[in-house]
Amino acid sequence: MKDIASLLNISEKTVYRMIQNDTIPCFRVSGQWRFDRNEITSWLEDNRSFSKKVTMTEASVEDEEVISISEFIQRGGIYYDIPAGPKKSVILNCLNRIRTRFPNLKTKELLSLIMERENLCPTAVGHGIAVPHPNAFESFTHDSYIALCHLQQPIPFDALDKEDVNTLFFIFPKSERRFLRIQSVLLRLLKDDDVLSIVKQVSPHDIITNILSRKEAEIFNKVSQ
Repeated sequence: MKDIASLLNISEKTVYRMIQNDTIPCFRVSGQWRFDRNEITSWLEDNRSFSKKVTMTEASVEDEEVISISEFIQRGGIYYDIPAGPKKSVILNCLNRIRTRFPNLKTKELLSLIMERENLCPTAVGHGIAVPHPNAFESFTHDSYIALCHLQQPIPFDALDKEDVNTLFFIFPKSERRFLRIQSVLLRLLKDDDVLSIVKQVSPHDIITNILSRKEAEIFNKVSQ
């Protein structure tokens, strides 16, 4: 807590409030909060980009949407057997598959924005998982959703842990601010060995959403106590 407060130039009390509001990626070890340096670096980059477009009104109004990763994935869907290839073509293949469910998705425009972000700082989060997203979204959805894509085989993704990626989460938020909160909760869930294992095994849709729902209740109930 002391290190992250110093890094962000804020009080430890403010850091704790951010943890309680799910606005910063973190996890607990033996009752103490820990922060992954790579995730914080990416989170800071996203915050710098997004903060330029979040209005004072948006930041002050409480969003009524409950954050539930399992529900967001149920809305967005799980897509299997995405052909492997170069990073850009893989992301495009994923977006095209997602577009079969959401016809209004502007795949080419979104691909361009995502690749700008990838060139700036790769979105691989380790353990063969990436969360591709743009520096700033140009459009939003009525209700947030997440699309989970499994590749036919792992591909290089410039991950800091050097592990090739075969699992991609695409977050489609209802606001810039909402993206950061969803991303934070998702990254925390992916710290759990059971969640990571079930995601990496390319499990059926119902199994993935059920384990996510159970783990969300288990992990975040503990956080609030």
